[in-house]
Amino acid sequence: MKKLTITISLILVLALAVPAFAAGHHGSFTDVPDDHWAYDAINSLVAAGVVEGYPDGEYKGQQSMTRYEMAVMVSRALDNITAEQEAMAEGLTEGQAEDVTAIVESLMERNMPESLTEQQAEEVADIVEALTYELREELAVLGADVEVLAEDLEDLEARVDAMDVPEDNIEFSATVDTMFEVADYPDADDEIVAAMVLWADDDALDLDLPGDIEFDNLDPYIDDGIVGGSDAEDYDWEDADDLPSEKRFWQEYNFNIYGNVGEANFLLDVDAISNVFTEEKSAFGYEESDDLDFEMDVATLYFEYEGIHMRAGDLEDEHLAPYYVDDEDLQGVEVAKDYLDIDWTFLVAGFGDEVTDDIYGVSASSDMDFGTLAGSFYQTRLDHDQLNVFSLALSDVAVADAVTLGGEVVFTDSTDDEDLIEEDDFLVALDGEFAATEDLTVNARFETVGEDFNQYKGDLEEARDYDLFNIGAAFDLDENNTISGSYTFVQIGDELIADDANNYNDEDKHTIEARLDNAYGDFNNYAMVEYTMNDNYTDDYDTRVIELGTEYALDEVTTLGAALVNKNEENDDANVINYNYLKGHMNRDLSENTAWNVEAKWIDGEVGSEDVEAESSSLTTSLSVTF
Repeated sequence: MKKLTITISLILVLALAVPAFAAGHHGSFTDVPDDHWAYDAINSLVAAGVVEGYPDGEYKGQQSMTRYEMAVMVSRALDNITAEQEAMAEGLTEGQAEDVTAIVESLMERNMPESLTEQQAEEVADIVEALTYELREELAVLGADVEVLAEDLEDLEARVDAMDVPEDNIEFSATVDTMFEVADYPDADDEIVAAMVLWADDDALDLDLPGDIEFDNLDPYIDDGIVGGSDAEDYDWEDADDLPSEKRFWQEYNFNIYGNVGEANFLLDVDAISNVFTEEKSAFGYEESDDLDFEMDVATLYFEYEGIHMRAGDLEDEHLAPYYVDDEDLQGVEVAKDYLDIDWTFLVAGFGDEVTDDIYGVSASSDMDFGTLAGSFYQTRLDHDQLNVFSLALSDVAVADAVTLGGEVVFTDSTDDEDLIEEDDFLVALDGEFAATEDLTVNARFETVGEDFNQYKGDLEEARDYDLFNIGAAFDLDENNTISGSYTFVQIGDELIADDANNYNDEDKHTIEARLDNAYGDFNNYAMVEYTMNDNYTDDYDTRVIELGTEYALDEVTTLGAALVNKNEENDDANVINYNYLKGHMNRDLSENTAWNVEAKWIDGEVGSEDVEAESSSLTTSLSVTF
């Protein structure tokens, strides 16, 4: 074994370094003095039977070798290797192969400024392979069995591959958020409820309040114990966690496990496993008791194999379609696959334990020469009913160089149920975009929804029975400023008016919106104004929203931001809701995997025709660590 390893090592060194060789001498050469830098190396080659001197007793190290002289040298080395292999009945064992590698690395390390790397070992192997191939004809003349040696090498490689040494194919990451929140509320019960209404407004935190609190009269919610009473637990507190608490201290853990097995890849996302350090204190009767036990919120598995993509588990904020299910939390399985140049998606899902509705769906889309064609079919199975939704859409149709059109037709069909309409009906939508110039883009939309259309859990302008017209434009004033605006006109039909006569009349709603986006140095700023006439389709019901915001990169690791919202909603000159909402934040990266975030919010306004005043503020700080 020792002779074999020495022979392999010497032939590698010789292939790279020895410029000449001789034949016929077995000792020291007369032209190689004892103090020559290559004296020991040449004698080692002689001892291994690879190099012989010339008949005159000289080595002739400055003389170039011929291809046949090199072939003789390689042949002798190969003969030594073959003889050594024949002496081993089973060939190289795993331990012997490791010994070879260790000796080669040791020899190379002695003669190189640094140890042999994996890349260098591969380069040496490539040199030996190329040398054997280059001299195959000469070696054949000399009688070297190159083919047999190649087969032996292939057998050795197969044995190494068969070891099947496992690779580290699992990666784990986690984010731990430690959060502390304090808030200030008024003392009077009616003012507390008013503060809740202000926080929950669409242009503030946009929350669903317990019991669907109305603006006009807050007394019933106070009397029913929604503020500080024992009956508060009877209400639907879906967004209670998002209302600022007077005191709250808790942690949330988010885990991600990445892995691959062969060509299959997966990701397990476990979100918001939380524990509470101290009992929550709130002004509105909702509390989370201190609990050191971890409680998992959502978990989703993502899987990909040979073009098949799958999601299983919690599908948060799912957007299936704006007319069907939009921004809803589902639990189920979704599988996507590209087959015959068509992107297919299959879905089976539900809403959890509290809702028994089941959803089954399939959608498909394909890029055609004239645009993108898509279609879908969804079926919802309720307790006593079944809803079917069919859609066909065409988008990105270029009718001219600057004009792009699209459209969609949706059909719903259902049997009678308390939450659905028995009849079937249509939704039709058309979109268009016109690139007038490089700086100006104009877009338009028309949408009409039938009086018996079932949108289920969608997010359309209204549930059904309306026509919508919208036109908008965006113009780049310069490289730092963009101005955009839109006008929307909505007209409702007689059926919608009759269904909810207490809240609607037959007025058309008009909304005008304008926005300016500005980039100045390290600042990103925006200003927005929105004005709605005949809001809620009620004559003389007007809503105005003004919002100003900025974000500033203080340095490479710190970002500051602030925004101010002013909203005034009036019905025939009577106050509905009126407030100023100010929010600010600071995000700072303390290290590569640690971030500190601070958010402050303040709101002050009036609610209802009785002008109940309320002021509230909150401060939330969090430390986020990722590993």
